[in-house]
Amino acid sequence: MQRSQRTHSRADATAVKRPKSKPQLKIRAGTGGTAAAGAVGPARDQAAAKTSEKIRLAASTVAEAESVASIEIRPSGTVVSRRPIAASQRTPVLHVPVQSAVPAAPPAWMLQECHVAPARAGDQSEILQLLAGLPAPPSRAEFHAAVDHPDHDSANRLVARLAGRIVGHVEVVPRDITLGAMVPGTTDGATVRGAVIDRVAVLPECRGAGHGQRLVRAAEDRMRQLGAVVAFSRTRIAPSFRELGWSVLGRDCATPGRPAEILSRLLEGVQRGGEPVTMRQWRHVELPAILRIYRQSAARFVGPLDRNENYSRWLVSRGAFDSILVALVGQDRYELHETTARIVGYCVQAGHRVLEIMADPEFPGLEREILARVCSEAIENDRQEIVYESHASDPLHAAVAGGDSLVQSGDRMIVAKVLRPAELLEALVPAVAARAAEAGIRETVELGLEAPGFRGSVIVTDGKAVAHAGRVGRSYLKLADDELARLFLGQCDPVEAAAAGRLESSTQIALKLAAQLFPRTPLWCPMWDDLPA
Repeated sequence: MQRSQRTHSRADATAVKRPKSKPQLKIRAGTGGTAAAGAVGPARDQAAAKTSEKIRLAASTVAEAESVASIEIRPSGTVVSRRPIAASQRTPVLHVPVQSAVPAAPPAWMLQECHVAPARAGDQSEILQLLAGLPAPPSRAEFHAAVDHPDHDSANRLVARLAGRIVGHVEVVPRDITLGAMVPGTTDGATVRGAVIDRVAVLPECRGAGHGQRLVRAAEDRMRQLGAVVAFSRTRIAPSFRELGWSVLGRDCATPGRPAEILSRLLEGVQRGGEPVTMRQWRHVELPAILRIYRQSAARFVGPLDRNENYSRWLVSRGAFDSILVALVGQDRYELHETTARIVGYCVQAGHRVLEIMADPEFPGLEREILARVCSEAIENDRQEIVYESHASDPLHAAVAGGDSLVQSGDRMIVAKVLRPAELLEALVPAVAARAAEAGIRETVELGLEAPGFRGSVIVTDGKAVAHAGRVGRSYLKLADDELARLFLGQCDPVEAAAAGRLESSTQIALKLAAQLFPRTPLWCPMWDDLPA
């Protein structure tokens, strides 16, 4: 009895001295403790289990009740001492006020008009830091490799400065653009001087103040100084370009697929006949042969670059690819010229991406064999997926996807703007004459074009065509500048555009003649030229 009283006194004293301490768990043994200690075998295990259960229940009680000060477990029972928790010990609850989102306006100094000028030599680090925010930022090595471009000019890299700080960047790359074959089935195409706007970037905190539009307008002025007739760009902000008068031509097409499934579909299809081909990795001395096949195939499209040998060697030296596979017929030997073996196709790969598959027009269906070889190598390398990139009308998209639907990659759009409409029409005159002869037009016909930025006509007679600026005639089309660019670049169906209200025709003859002289042409802007190294 005295021992129990001393225990109560000690517990009360502990509670008084340390009211802020955590709950304590104490196990006290009374007179029955000797019997429990002397038990052996199952009796001892049973007693230990009962004790552990009591401890677990007491601990759960501590977790649920925050006002417990101490716990004592005795042979006669468990004694729990409770103390009310002081208000000062409770954890304060911080309520975050809910405020409606208010669009933050840029500071006043950001709304000032920026100064656009060519970049200086000391701006490289600041430009690289700005371009790091792009979806596909260039590396430092690639940034410096641009200096070795055959048409490099330091004045083609423009930056926007505001309060002494670079807030925007745009790069102008001069290129010769192919505008499609004169007659379907031929390799003769029209080529004009063009340019590409690349890497348009504005600091995030400075967006919305019009700096990007000023950069694009300055780039357009620079391209006009270079004599560019048409400008192209691959962008994710097509609506912003459209506000500046650019035409949206199409979208990048990329189809992912599993190599094993693609290979099975290719093997089940119709196999190519004719001479067998051998495939292997390319050699640098075979670059002229690859360039020849590219020119034969690219003449069918609108948008590809007219790659010359100097540009092709620079493109290879950039290293924006992993491998080039070539297909050849004949006896394969190491030689400088194609004397015993002729290269009839090639494929450019970058990782799991198939960038280009081209074949000689004399070997129809060879593209399927090249893609089958690519899938076989991907299976050997344990590659679970490949992405095939090509123009939208390429039938290999269906073989990769396993159906007729194409899987669009991202939201990159191809936009263009005609900078010199009269010169572009002059460049298209031979193609217009060839199309008129193919359509069987023998009499003299005239098609007028009236747009806010251009007024002229094209006259076809005796298999020849002549362009007249400032003359419209009786049969003409009235359309906007962006639709005129789509018509010249082969991306406008006049009958469809008239039904949609995008153009007006003075006569039905004008509508029919426009469909014959400016037919739709496949659009293809090769990704290899714009792929970051």
